[in-house]
This record gives sequence, structure tokens and C-alpha cells, in this order.
Amino acid sequence: MAVILFTNLKGGVAKTTNAIAVAECLASSGKLTLLIDADHQCTASELLLGEQALIELDRKKRTLHDLLSEMLKPEFEAKQFDAYVRPSASNIGGGIEDLSVIPCSVRIDDFQTNYAKGGHGFHTWQDFRKLFDANRRQFRRWLKQFAYVIVDCPPSLSLQVKLFLGIADGYVVPCQPNRLSIRGLLWLSDRIHNYRYKTVCLGTLWSMCRGNDRMHKAIIEGAANNHAQLRDLPTPFETTVPLAANIAHAGELTDKQPKTFRAKYGTEFGRIYEQICEELMERVEALESERAEERGGRRQPQRKSPASVTA
Repeated sequence: MAVILFTNLKGGVAKTTNAIAVAECLASSGKLTLLIDADHQCTASELLLGEQALIELDRKKRTLHDLLSEMLKPEFEAKQFDAYVRPSASNIGGGIEDLSVIPCSVRIDDFQTNYAKGGHGFHTWQDFRKLFDANRRQFRRWLKQFAYVIVDCPPSLSLQVKLFLGIADGYVVPCQPNRLSIRGLLWLSDRIHNYRYKTVCLGTLWSMCRGNDRMHKAIIEGAANNHAQLRDLPTPFETTVPLAANIAHAGELTDKQPKTFRAKYGTEFGRIYEQICEELMERVEALESERAEERGGRRQPQRKSPASVTA
């Protein structure tokens, strides 16, 4: 099991587009996958479930916001987690059997306030923190039933993002090859380091790349060649995601139900995401191996690997 965040402090870098495509690709290949929408825009939820289903789940209070609010209560039990999961998500084949979603709600912006109020019924703030931390550990254990958990994050370190940073194995940073997107990436990595989260960066995912843009080419090549000004970037994925209408159109809500992942994204772009997923699985496997060695007290010589690089 791997919990992986798609995050960047810069908006507009296709975090949601890439999170959805990776989740659909993994699930289509038979990997039991859960996508958690942690962004108050709820875009991933709507694109994978449809507008009416999202409205109904919000009305029934079956969203991430409602789950986290329940986790603030002493009577919360692990068996409640299942109630917030919507199975067979996506329009591929009328729903991918191995893809589930925990949708978001615009109400998640209230979670910070609810969290602050949650401690009022306890003798001390420490007692409340112990309760929530215990429920967060329960959440982590419950997630182990999935092979991959993909979390689509907003461009911020909101409270729900911090919660997932505390239980994530790693994070991927979708990033346009330009100065502002790279700045958002480095600010994010710096804050994660300062907060002392144990999660590691699995890599920079170059996204929305323009093949005829000399600046894009220079940045991608410079990072690959370990250029001095780009040396602090987490190791980029070898596969890049182009700025292409086909990818954008694949995410549009239509009545069409493509039969396969490649039918939805097209052969060329379907292959691109399949390659990204292969790289991602390799980096997750490398990370798991390193952590197993650490637990066993067998440390290999220091080396720079995609799974261990942090900015």
C-alpha cells in the first residue's frame, strides 16, 4: 500500500488532471486504487463521479469533510470509514471496478474551525490531540486495503493537507517547466522539511509542457543534467506530460463511456500515463525497500535515488 499526494503550492499545474489519470491508469491495470479529493474545488470528485452524484453525496454528508469531522469525536469507530467511499468511479466502462473515491465538499474550508472547536469537550488540548492522532492512525491502517491511495491536494498547506502529509508515504509534484511553478515546488518542499514530515518526494512531474517552447526545453534538459540552478529539484520523472487538448478533453463530463483507459485518453497519451505509472511504481518499490532495510537495521551506502531525494 502506498499513500501518494499530488501537490504543489502553485495552482494551475494540472495536479487534478494528473491525479485522476494516474488513478484511472492504476485501477485499469488491476491495482485496487482509492482517490481522495482533498481540494475544496471538488474537481476530481465531479469528474470521476458526475455532478449529480457529488451533489447527492454532499447532501447526505458523505464527503471527506464529514469523515474528518466524525474523526474529531470520541465515539468514532473504524467501521465508519466505508460509508464515505464511492466505488466503481470513472466513466471508463461505466465505472472502473478497482477505482473508488472519497469525494470532497466546499465545506471542507470549515474543517480548521471544526478542529479548533473539537477540543472544547476535553480536559486538555493534549487529550483531544491524542484522540485525533489515534483516529488518524486508524485511517492509515484502514487505507492498507488499497494498493494505491492518490490524494488530490489544493495549492496550499491547509489542515487536511497537513493531515495527509502525516500519513503519506510520498508526494509527487506536478510542475510546469517555468519559474513560478518551480518556486511553488521549492516552497512546498521547504515547508514539508521545516514541519519535519517523514514523507518524501517521489519526484517532479513535468506537466503542461510545450514542445516548441525553448524555455520549457531548457528547464527540462537542465534538470535532467543536474544544472546548478535546478539541482535542488526533486528528481524529475523521465516521462513528461504535454500540454494537449486530448488530455484536457478526456476529463470533460460527457455522456460517452469509453471502454478502456486508452480509449479515453487516446493511444499516445494513454501510453504516456502508463509510463508515468510504471515509473511511480518503481519509485514506490524503491522507497519501500529502503524503509524495510532501515527497519531491519541494514543500511546500504548513501546514494541518490528517485525515492530518497528531497528538496
